[in-house]
Amino acid sequence: MFSHIFKLIWKKKKSNFLMMLEIFISFLILFGVWSLSVYTWRNYVKPVGFNGDRVWVMYLSMNTENDTLRQEYKTMVDQRLRGIKEIESFSFVSSNLPYGFSTSNNGFEYNGKEVISDILHVDPSYPGTLGIPLKSGRWFTFDDTIGPVEPVVINTHMARALFGDEDPLGKVMGKDDNQQRVVGTIDFFRHKSSFQADESCVFAPSGRWETDLLLKMRPDADAEFEAKLVADIQQLGKDWTIEIQHLDKMKATQDNIILIPILILFIVCCFLVFNVGLGLFGVLFQNISRRKGEIGLRRAIGATKMQILTYFIGETLLIAALGVVLGSFFAIQLPLLNVLDVEAAVYLWGMVLAMLSVAVIVVISAFYPSKQASDIYPAVALHEE
Repeated sequence: MFSHIFKLIWKKKKSNFLMMLEIFISFLILFGVWSLSVYTWRNYVKPVGFNGDRVWVMYLSMNTENDTLRQEYKTMVDQRLRGIKEIESFSFVSSNLPYGFSTSNNGFEYNGKEVISDILHVDPSYPGTLGIPLKSGRWFTFDDTIGPVEPVVINTHMARALFGDEDPLGKVMGKDDNQQRVVGTIDFFRHKSSFQADESCVFAPSGRWETDLLLKMRPDADAEFEAKLVADIQQLGKDWTIEIQHLDKMKATQDNIILIPILILFIVCCFLVFNVGLGLFGVLFQNISRRKGEIGLRRAIGATKMQILTYFIGETLLIAALGVVLGSFFAIQLPLLNVLDVEAAVYLWGMVLAMLSVAVIVVISAFYPSKQASDIYPAVALHEE
């Protein structure tokens, strides 16, 4: 049966080639969209690694470059915040705080191997403020900062990238006067958006320059208290600039920045696929109209309606399969070449879902013309011929 269908396809190779080309292009588009969707979804379901509920961000600009004065101001803010009962805990952090628009990274070396990682400068109270669970070791303290080797905490991705299967605890990174000792590890810390891939992250003790804060608030803290808090801290220094944002709203903003373009791309893809389906429907309807004599002869020699329906859908699927095979040849190059450093499973899932999507589109587009063909009476078809 398949050899017979191939012969018929070959005899009409010009018209079938255009259909196959249409399927080929559609497959590549669907492959790209599905791969992006799978990649985004796999990242979304991974643990975030911290709890941002009831966490406020205070952007504090002290308008001074004097190191001594800045440290005095930080001490004043620390003492004032400790006396406010609505604040459960707080931590001074660097500007690349969770869901902010600032990033900072550095290279870390161990045994000749270097890994580029995000680096966040934070207080020892940081894990308590964000509810970060430790995997192993401990979090650094201010006492650990005394000495030439800086204490750091790293996530599992960083540990695997730099140390492989070795236990990272106690390992010293860097060289000369720029060394860091790993005192603890955590599993995940995806602080850029809900769709961020698992990336290397290093936490180091804060210094004199970190003036932004994360505040873990009690449930009764409201907008009225927020205004009161700003006014209270504002009194500590002249010409200070203070802004408070909520971490959950910052997260929603970052997620929308990523999600909206993906949704727009998905809508454009759906529009293109819909047009491909309409094109297939028109081509098949025209082809079947020209093959009434063949259909009538098949019915006359005993072919049932179901056989006619199955035959034309099968013929269309076979043409589509040729386009999919050609598209798969190009798509498979991405995981083989490790393009964009994305897991091969993402591309493979994208291929499988693209194949299923093409099959569904083809069956839906071919069903009604094929149904019309199966309803043709032999006598009517042969009479028209």
